[in-house]
Amino acid sequence: MARFLSLFLLLVVLASAAEAQTPEPQRILLVNGDVYVGVVIDGDSDPIVVRSSDGIERRFARDQVADILPLINGRFYRTDPVRTRFFIAPTARTLGGGEFRGDLTYFYPSVTAGLSDRVDLLASGFVTIGEGAVATPLIGLKGQLLSTETAQIAGGVSALFAFGDGTDGAFVGVPYVVGTFGDETQAVTVGVGGFFGGDLGGADIELANLVVAGLGAEKQLNNGVKIFVETLAGFGEGDSGLLVLPGVRFFGDRFAFDVIGFVATDFETVVGFAPIGARVGYTF
Repeated sequence: MARFLSLFLLLVVLASAAEAQTPEPQRILLVNGDVYVGVVIDGDSDPIVVRSSDGIERRFARDQVADILPLINGRFYRTDPVRTRFFIAPTARTLGGGEFRGDLTYFYPSVTAGLSDRVDLLASGFVTIGEGAVATPLIGLKGQLLSTETAQIAGGVSALFAFGDGTDGAFVGVPYVVGTFGDETQAVTVGVGGFFGGDLGGADIELANLVVAGLGAEKQLNNGVKIFVETLAGFGEGDSGLLVLPGVRFFGDRFAFDVIGFVATDFETVVGFAPIGARVGYTF
């Protein structure tokens, strides 16, 4: 009996060791946007050797490979190319070093550049021409403080300037902190930010008594559709309100198109429309 138990335990140990040594398939993300799934045979070589599920080996030059990542829940998912934001509010994810994205919301363009794997730079704004011309450049910086497979935490600041007739050099800044919890296919994001602003010409920038709290959720339905909702609540002296933006995102490897509705309330009256907004983004 003791010999039988010893043999049984030995077989269990050997089976566990064999299972532990079996490499798991991974996602191989190429610089040109293509994605392959397979077992990395030799990740230290150049070219990198990858074996697909049908046993075919492929070789990729190291400078062709942008990243090698694990599968999500054991299967391949195309990742959302604009996962760094909802429609308005940011998530705690970053774009990635060397990446560049352009967005267009109505007539307001914006660009985001990944300065590193953990730092993004945003620039946006609009210009009106003719009588009463106004320019409102916006610049923002977001830095990731923590990044794991299931949680990211980031902090950032956005600054909006206004120049033109009647603006007198107005300035508004929004420092914030945000956390995203979940994986790339479903997650919840919470954040809080404050407003400060003033007159640049008069150098009277002061903290404003206004805080904005945000809560968002997202769920990827398949390799091309995601649903999301973001909720923004503002609280200040004598002023408060709630904005809810439910939306659908259609996306490919680099292209994304958002359609949203909205519900807004000052806790006395409620206004809502759907659909009301659209935003297009492309990652280069």
